[in-house]
Amino acid sequence: MNNALDDEFERTTLMVSEKTQLRLKDVVSGKQTLAFQLKPKMVVLRVSMHCHGCARKVEKHISKLDGVTSYKVDLESKRVVVIGDIIPFEVLESVSKVKNAELWTS
Repeated sequence: MNNALDDEFERTTLMVSEKTQLRLKDVVSGKQTLAFQLKPKMVVLRVSMHCHGCARKVEKHISKLDGVTSYKVDLESKRVVVIGDIIPFEVLESVSKVKNAELWTS
């Protein structure tokens, strides 16, 4: 009885999208993890930076954030781009602790 219930549970779709169906057995037994299914997010911030010391301070802070896979700090345009498995407002809140920052609006 338990085996039939386990088989049914493994066949049930966890998540359906236009391209793929994700099942529990795909996540647990396969090489791909759930994190593989998620796309990285990009956050663009306008940060108050006046010198190379400011830029280095922001770079150091961003490099220590969890989930950040890459980042770029442009002192001339005062633009900071952060990419990774991140939440945009958490990045903004964190960077705001070291320098005045806001979300970049085009």
